[in-house]
Amino acid sequence: MKQELWKYSILDILEGYKEKKFSPLELSKEIIKKINQDNTKLNAYVFFDEKIILEQASISTINYEKKSIRGILEGVPISIKDLIATKNMPTCRGTLTSSLPIQSEYDAPVVKKLKQQGAIILGKTASPEFGHKGTTQSLKYGNTNNPWDLSLNAGGSSGGSSAAVAGGLGPASIGTDGGGSIRIPCSFCGLFGHKPSFGRIPAYPISPFGTIANLGPITRTVKDSGIIMNAIANMDIQDWHSLPNEKQDYVLYEKNLINKFKIGYSKFWGMDKYFDVNLMDSEVLENIEDSIVSLKKNGLQIFEIDAINWPHNPLEVFLVMWQSGAANLARKISKKDYNNLEPSFLNFVEKGKQYTMFDFMDAEAKRAENSVHLRKIFSNTDAIIGPTLPVLPFNSDENVPKGFKDDELFSWLPFTYPFNLTKNPASTINVSFSKSGLPVGLQIVADIYKDKTCFELAHFIEQSFGLVNSWPKL
Repeated sequence: MKQELWKYSILDILEGYKEKKFSPLELSKEIIKKINQDNTKLNAYVFFDEKIILEQASISTINYEKKSIRGILEGVPISIKDLIATKNMPTCRGTLTSSLPIQSEYDAPVVKKLKQQGAIILGKTASPEFGHKGTTQSLKYGNTNNPWDLSLNAGGSSGGSSAAVAGGLGPASIGTDGGGSIRIPCSFCGLFGHKPSFGRIPAYPISPFGTIANLGPITRTVKDSGIIMNAIANMDIQDWHSLPNEKQDYVLYEKNLINKFKIGYSKFWGMDKYFDVNLMDSEVLENIEDSIVSLKKNGLQIFEIDAINWPHNPLEVFLVMWQSGAANLARKISKKDYNNLEPSFLNFVEKGKQYTMFDFMDAEAKRAENSVHLRKIFSNTDAIIGPTLPVLPFNSDENVPKGFKDDELFSWLPFTYPFNLTKNPASTINVSFSKSGLPVGLQIVADIYKDKTCFELAHFIEQSFGLVNSWPKL
C-alpha cells in the first residue's frame, strides 16, 4: 500500500494517476482516514460525508480505467469554504441563524467549474459568521485551530480551508477573500494563497460585501494553485463582473523572466500612517527582511519602495463598504434571529446602518483614487512584496492579537484589505518560520489583471526557500 498519499501535491497526484501508481479511490480513502484522525484537533471541516466522497472517487477511478477523464482535475480532492454554494452539501455560512437557505439547488460557478474538470468535492470548511472577520471562530462551530500549534489561531476567514490543507486533510481548497481572508490564514498556516484581480474568478451569488470580495485557491505549492486557476479563472454567465477569458497558463512560467522583474519592497505597504508600527512583531519584520536579502542573492532585482502614499485612509474606506454590506445582509435575517448573531457581526450591522448612500458613493470615489495612485506605481514596478501580516499566529480564542483594540477587528490587518479595495491580484507565500516554528508569509501584489505575475514571482520564491515539504506534527 502506498504511504502518505495525503502528502501528495495535485501535480504529483495527477502523475500518480497517469502512471497507475494509485487510483482516486485509494487516495480518497487515505484522505478520509486523515480527516477522521485529525479534524477533531483542527475543526477545519464543518461538513464531509464519506459516502459522497467515495461515490465521486469511484466515478473518477472508472474514468481513468476507461481513459475518459473529464478534465484537468480528474480525481483531485478539493474542499470548499462554507460560504460558497454547493449542491447536495449544506452551506451554513458559519452562522446559527435560520433565516437564510442552507441547501442549494445549484453549484456556485467555481464549484461547477471544478466538477466539470473532474474534481472530487471533499466537503465544506469552517468560516466565521458570514466571513466577517480575520479569524475563524463561530458560535455555530467553535474555533478552528492552527496545525502548527493547536492552541493558536488559524487566521480567517478561510481558516477552515487553510487548516485543512496545511494539516494534510486534502491538497487544496477554495476560499474567499474580502479583506485578506485567503492571505491571512495562508500566512498563519504556511501556505500559498491567491486573491485574484476582481472578476477573474466568477462568483454567484455576489458576496454581501460586494466588489471587494473574491474567491481563490489555497494550496501548498504555487503550481497546484496554478492548475486550479486554469480550471476556474474563466468567465461565467452568472457573474456580470466576470472578466473575459484570457489565454494564460498558470502552471507554465518563463525561466528567464524572473531576472527581468523589477520588484519593490514595502515594509509597511504605505500604512504606517494608519496603524501603530510599534505593534508589529519584530520577529516578523526580521524574517521578512532576511528573506529579501536571500532573494536578492538569488538574482531578484529588489529595491525599497516608499512611493505608496495612499490619498485616503484605506481602513476608513474599507469599513464603510464592509459595514454597509453587513447591514444590508442583516435585512435578510429575521429579527427574531438577531439573538443568534455574534456580537462582533451585530456591531458591524449597527455601524453600517448609520451610513448614507452618499457616504457609500464617497467611499467608492476614494477607493478609485487609491487605485489610480497604485496604478501609477506599477508603471515602474512589476510587483511589490512585503509582509502579509504584522504579527505571528495568536491565541485561538482571540479575534485580535495583544496590543490591538478588541473592538477593532481589522486593526491588525493593515497590509491586506487595501488591495481588496484596489482590486489588485495579491498572493501570500511562506518564506520562513519563527523561532517557535510558526510560518511567516510574504505578500506579493501585482498590477491589476496581472495575476500571472504573482504566480511567476511566487514560484521563484518557493524554489528559493524550499519550504513546501515542511509539515506540522498533529
